[in-house]
Amino acid sequence: MYDKKECGDRLKRLRKAKGKTQEEVAKEIGVSVDTICKVEQGKRSPSIAVVELLKCYYNTTADYIISGYVEEGKTENMLLNSLPEQKRDVAERLLEDIKELLN
Repeated sequence: MYDKKECGDRLKRLRKAKGKTQEEVAKEIGVSVDTICKVEQGKRSPSIAVVELLKCYYNTTADYIISGYVEEGKTENMLLNSLPEQKRDVAERLLEDIKELLN
C-alpha cells in the first residue's frame, strides 16, 4: 500500500546516500526545491513525471520509490549505484572480498 511519508523517507535516504542537497537534486532534474522538499517530508505525492525523473536520477525503479519493493537480486546494484563514485568503488571492492571469502 502506498504511503507518501514512507515514499518521502526512501527518497531522502537515496538523496543522502548520493551526497546531494535538495537544492542540487531539484536543479539537476529540473523541478522546484519546494517539490523535492514536500515530497521528502511526505506532504505531497510525487507526480508520475517526477517519479520518472527521480528513478533515472537515483538509478532505481518506480516500484522502489512508490512502494519500497525491490526485485530480488537488484538490491545490491541499486544500493551501489546510489552511492557517490568514491564510496561505490570501496563498497564494490568490499563486496568482491566478501564473495571471495564465501566461495
